[in-house]
Order: sequence, then structure tokens, then C-alpha cells
Amino acid sequence: MQTSFRQYRSEAASHSHDDSHQIIIADLGMLELEIEGRGGCVSGRRLAFVPAGDTHAYRAVGMNRFLVLDVDTDVASQTGLERLWHQAGASPYLEVGAAYAGHLTSLLLGLEQRRAISRIQRISPDGQGNLQSENLSLLHIAGIATCESAFADNAFVCKTLREVLGHSATAQGRDADADQGIPMQLQRLLGWIELRLSEPIGIPEMAMIAAQSESALFAAFHRYLGTTPMRWLGEQRLQRAYAMLNDPKNTVPLGDIAREVGFTDQSAFSRAFSRRFGHAPIVLRRRT
Repeated sequence: MQTSFRQYRSEAASHSHDDSHQIIIADLGMLELEIEGRGGCVSGRRLAFVPAGDTHAYRAVGMNRFLVLDVDTDVASQTGLERLWHQAGASPYLEVGAAYAGHLTSLLLGLEQRRAISRIQRISPDGQGNLQSENLSLLHIAGIATCESAFADNAFVCKTLREVLGHSATAQGRDADADQGIPMQLQRLLGWIELRLSEPIGIPEMAMIAAQSESALFAAFHRYLGTTPMRWLGEQRLQRAYAMLNDPKNTVPLGDIAREVGFTDQSAFSRAFSRRFGHAPIVLRRRT
């Protein structure tokens, strides 16, 4: 399996690949696609599964970054990825359930960490393929795990992809015009936030991703979403938590759910959840 982070141009291009399927996951921005005449896009929790041999055209607008996984057809069959894709509807455009969006984040972060480790190894290897002590210190300072065995083969990617595809469904009506009326800059920001609900996000970061001033950002949220950026962010976090708690297959502890939606304090999460939905999060879990 080949993995890479790519940026695409605004000029349309097309190609096909006969010996591998391609899975495209958004890290930033939106990629418009046409796969064998079927239009759609990759953004936020929406991903694309491009079957081997299918011709696909693509273009992106503005800042963008995507994780591209080229999965050999034999590997896809042996690991069950093809089967899960068919169970999800066999559409080239899939949407990951909100309760499982964290798996996309884990995949993006895990592969980015692997790239960072590889870069430092190339800079100063000890001749044995190991990291020298000063490089280990740099990784620890950066908060990057140095247990490279987790990324030594395709096991990590395949395991995460199975979770992602196992909780995906055909992206009904979510094509490139699904958010009609919302400017592309704002759509890019919303997709970026959707994959980072566990992280601290502030107005300066939002304005940078949207390529707007902070005042223009507030104006855009008010005009197109009827709220402020931070209120919208808070609502998305609580809605993600609700989806996780409402899924009987999701057994993640309450404290972990709080952290996954950006709360460092479980009590603060419970209070916010209760104010929004009228009952404590533990009550919803007991019902499922």
C-alpha cells in the first residue's frame, strides 16, 4: 500500500490506475471529482473510494491537502476492505458516521507522525536504521510517539480503514453543490474543523484556514450559518458526542468521548451536554 499527502491544482486533470484502488481522505479543503461520470467531492467526513480501472477527473480550489491511499487490489481483497466498501453501498463517495470521524483523524495524524519520524531518520541515522538520542528528544518534544513498530507495515492503515469503511454509508445528496450558497472558503474551514474537534481551535486559526480577516470570518458565519464561529464549534462538538453516545456499538469511555470532542474536563463536558440536550450524557448511554 502506498500512502501520500497531496495538494491538487485548480486545473482539471484525469487519469486511471488499473492495479490498485484509491482512497482519498480530506485533510484540508475540497476536491471535486468525477468518477466514471459520477460527480461528487471529498471534504470533511466525505471520502472517495476510486475502484481500480475507473477513469476519474479531479480539481481543487484554494488551499488543500489530501491523504491518498493506493491500495493494491489483492491487499484490498485479502484485508476485507473491498467487502466493507460494498457493504457501505459500493458508491465512489462515502460519508463516515459522525461517531467514527475520529478514526479519520487518527489515520491522518498517525501517518503524519510516521513521515516526521522518517524525515528525522534521514537527517541523522546512526547507521543501524535507528534514531539517535538527540532525535528521540526532538520527537518527544514534538509530542510524537517513537514506537515506530505501530507503523512498520500496513496493519495500522488497514485496521483504521476497516473501522472507517465499516461505519460509512453512501454520501446521499452530498455532491459538490451540497452546501450551495456557502462560499468555498467557509466550506473549506467547516471541513477542516470537522476533523479536528478534539483539538483546541481558536478564531485566529479559523481565520487563517478561511483566508479571511477575523471580522470577515464573523460576518460570514453570521450570514451563512446564523451564529458565531465559537458557538458553531461548540455545537459540532456536542453533536459529535451525542452521536458517539447514541451508537450502541461505540463503547468508548465517557472521559475519552469528552476529550475526543475537545473537552479537557469531563465535568465541564457533562454540564455543557446537559444544557444542550436536557440530560446528562450518562443517561443517553444507559438508553442505548
